Amino acid sequence: MSPSADEMRSTIRRPEENAVMRWVLLTAPRWQVLLVTMFAVYAGLVALGFVNPLEMRDLLDETNAAKTLFSALLSGAILLVSVVVSINSVVLSQEMTDLEDQQTRIDASMDYHREIEEYIEAEITPARPADFLSAVLYALSTQMVRLTEIAADSPDEEFRADVEEFADSVAGEIADARTTLSEARMGSFRVLLAGLNYNYSGELHAARGLRHRYGDDLSEEAQDAIGELISTLKHIGTGREYFKSLYYKRELAYLSSRLLFVSLPVIVFTSYVILALDASLFPEIVIFGLSPLVLFVLLAYTIALAPYILLTVYVIRAATITIRTLAGGPFILQEGSEIESLEWDPDTPSREWELSERTERK
Repeated sequence: MSPSADEMRSTIRRPEENAVMRWVLLTAPRWQVLLVTMFAVYAGLVALGFVNPLEMRDLLDETNAAKTLFSALLSGAILLVSVVVSINSVVLSQEMTDLEDQQTRIDASMDYHREIEEYIEAEITPARPADFLSAVLYALSTQMVRLTEIAADSPDEEFRADVEEFADSVAGEIADARTTLSEARMGSFRVLLAGLNYNYSGELHAARGLRHRYGDDLSEEAQDAIGELISTLKHIGTGREYFKSLYYKRELAYLSSRLLFVSLPVIVFTSYVILALDASLFPEIVIFGLSPLVLFVLLAYTIALAPYILLTVYVIRAATITIRTLAGGPFILQEGSEIESLEWDPDTPSREWELSERTERK
């Protein structure tokens, strides 16, 4: 069953994103998310302290609950550092390969660059990731312009309308990606974000649907243009997966080092808190309804959670990237894409379906 124009246009729509969630999950520096989360935790604990401040003061002063809690956090922080460092060591060990494996990886990277050079008609591709992605987007843009010019000379009005609609969507995606790349620093997350947000899967699916629908009626020049467009979109997907693997390695290295820098002061501070609670160093006064003991213990508890919050904010972004890039090629898993089948209709009667249903009844 041939796809309709509306079906092809539905493949290149993306779901709306909440700006706050996007900031928390993807674009914000992790240390900012760490500080915001710690402030939210402390504010929430202080708010709970105002509910019944006297009982909370007695709980911290007359029982060992706080000492037990901080002892558990101290042990957990030490264990967490050990586990993360061990994982990082395993990942680094995979990079210690022999010369043949390293040469194979470099050759594969060089072959990929040569293929891109053919599309952008350049002697050499840029070495910086942001410039490299810009070059690939330039190749995609020129190919889309060529397809639009070919379609403008076609007598098929529906084909011209579909190509024009497709070109508008591609132009919007390229503009968004270029804006992201223009703000990217060397090695920053925005380079990956540009490829992550580019809806190459939807465009690849739509381009294949375009070729499927008008395949027999297309001129050889139009078929070549669509074929080159599909090849470039495949290269965008390949580049995105490669940059994603580099990002994971870099983030794991950052997580390990920053977790060590955060955990050591936290371990020392938590040890001091346990000793301070044992020595009863806090005066018997009340500030805004809460005693210094309650305020200090709540602050200390928030600081003791810093290693776990740091691990959480890094893992959440890595998990978000993994979820958004689970599928490769024309597979689209994000909710809200509203994809329609472009190849066949499962409800179409056929002898194979009839035989299958007959076998199930038996």
